[in-house]
Amino acid sequence: MRANALPLVLAGFALSGLAARADTAVKCNFKSLASCPKIGCSKPGSPLAVTNSQKRTIAINGNPAVVSFTDLDDLQSDVDKKFGNGPVVVNGEKVSSPRNMKGAARKILLSGLKAGSGQFSEGDYVELSGFIASEKLPPHPNTGESVNCKFKDEPSNDYHINITPAKNGDETEGVVVEMIPQDPNRKDKDWNLDKLKQIQARQLPVKIQGRLFFDSEHKPNTKKTGTAGGNPRRFSVWEIHPALKFFVCESGSCTKSSGWKALEHWTPSP
Repeated sequence: MRANALPLVLAGFALSGLAARADTAVKCNFKSLASCPKIGCSKPGSPLAVTNSQKRTIAINGNPAVVSFTDLDDLQSDVDKKFGNGPVVVNGEKVSSPRNMKGAARKILLSGLKAGSGQFSEGDYVELSGFIASEKLPPHPNTGESVNCKFKDEPSNDYHINITPAKNGDETEGVVVEMIPQDPNRKDKDWNLDKLKQIQARQLPVKIQGRLFFDSEHKPNTKKTGTAGGNPRRFSVWEIHPALKFFVCESGSCTKSSGWKALEHWTPSP
């Protein structure tokens, strides 16, 4: 579904200048997750600071818009096309790659993108339904990330969960949703890895609501064999991050509006 695109010049500016270097985390001296700022361990105003802030933002408006896996593929194509011929210029600011988007340019580049179900922007409140991928990695904490000030203990890190459109799916067929450690349900352990792994093992349907996020630190990876390397397996780097509501269908056959149980209130049957 990927296609080449014409050079992109926004706000009437031509491409020029040296390519920006990829952003990196900065030294971290925070003693607890509670003291970790919203930008984590990053330089204020940097692309990484913007990315980390998006991961920690929980503000939502109205009801969630349903987003499909096809939509998330379309949104990936939209971003790929914008950078198809190299750097772009947004309001006079050169952006060498998705990884180097700062605040204002990021908002412009990731707003009003077209997908089959309509237009979407980063930060939209969305809903995705599917199954936790059965292959290869189970839900797990992403330890040592700059967003959570490089802490390595499980309670201080995001849960990485790959969601696929059908049962017994491979990660390459799915996308990622993440539960952040600052969420009250994580703090209370009502959202925990044991529950998620039981849902995965039983391949129960799940429904996730949260903020749409573009993981500009990574690229899609549909390589089914070998090691994943630095890019987790998935066909699109659009995520639901943070996940704000997570539902499970114990019966395996819920309707759109009935039968779902909030994960914090769900107890696995014996």
